[in-house]
Amino acid sequence: MPILPALAVVLPLLLAAQSIEEQEWHLDALDVYSAQDQARGDGVIVAVIDSGVDAQHPDLAGRVLPGTGFGSSKGTDGTTDTDGHGTGMAGIIAANGKNGGALGIAPGAKILPIASADEKEQFGLDVVAESIRWAADHGAKVINMSLGFSSTMTPTLVKAVNYAIEKDVVLVAATGNEGKEVSAPANIGGVIAVAGTNREGKPWKSSNIGADTVLAAPAEGIVTAAPESVYSSGYAEMDGTSAASAIVSGVAALVRAKHPAMPAKDVVNALIKTAKDLADPGRDETTGFGMVNPMGALTAQFPPVERNPLLPEPKPSTPQPTPTLVAQRPEQPVAEMKDRLPFVAGVVGGTALMTGLLIALPAITSRRRQPVSARDTPPTPW
Repeated sequence: MPILPALAVVLPLLLAAQSIEEQEWHLDALDVYSAQDQARGDGVIVAVIDSGVDAQHPDLAGRVLPGTGFGSSKGTDGTTDTDGHGTGMAGIIAANGKNGGALGIAPGAKILPIASADEKEQFGLDVVAESIRWAADHGAKVINMSLGFSSTMTPTLVKAVNYAIEKDVVLVAATGNEGKEVSAPANIGGVIAVAGTNREGKPWKSSNIGADTVLAAPAEGIVTAAPESVYSSGYAEMDGTSAASAIVSGVAALVRAKHPAMPAKDVVNALIKTAKDLADPGRDETTGFGMVNPMGALTAQFPPVERNPLLPEPKPSTPQPTPTLVAQRPEQPVAEMKDRLPFVAGVVGGTALMTGLLIALPAITSRRRQPVSARDTPPTPW
């Protein structure tokens, strides 16, 4: 089953004077304002593979480029969002923060929306693969994937990830929200798999974890933009690794803006090397290398790396034997290698179900969400 229906919960409003930006507690927790004195994401395109992005939202005005659509969104430019998840992720990354609205991590960045999911359709991993390739071919320097599938990665998806890495793209994905193993595509080598933390900086209770976890970021009570067609206030509060992934994508955009000549592999290295350990020293299954550290990643200096540090070491080539003129056996036919069939969840025409953050499914408690307004009080920490 797909595993990223992130949560959204709000409590009754009490603090009438609090703006949306003031409710974004993660900005202070990560010292984002200091980081924005160093860079604001200008000149960086961040692709958001999601449900589309509402380009008309005031907090995203001038931030959203024409994109594209796949699956049921084929033929669109990705700039509408009937679900809300994609707009929420775009807001976390690049909202402009005007007039007390939502402020993104990298408000100078541009969003390239790729509509690949909505609440009515079922999509396979190959649709995500197609979206990754399109983003890499259309100027994306960072690709945010706040989505995932509890499935075996398919060859097509792995090839798409490798293609984007070769095109010098930083790929970021959420680990998932079921408290299980890291989902695809976050579990593919080279992708920054982001787990979630709560307000106290502890692991968020529903975050997927495992050896593939790379970084952690806030995933609880994250206030962001939402389409007014979905929530009349234009805002929603979200819990989930979807939000954590978007935060890390925003930080990656800041680094790429400050160091435009820095290759993606060195951006990934900077994010990893400057992360703040949350558990025992070194990498762990719950929070990876630690909490993403915007200021550290922007200001630290490391020597260039030879490859993306999340990729496995290349295998040494095996010396080939010198051919001889002695009698040799004739070549034997090689059996045709069959591709491993992709895992399929909720089989309907061979696709895997993918669900967005703000989908209205009241019977499923893990998908709770409500709109928030500038008058709402941030929820009590879990």
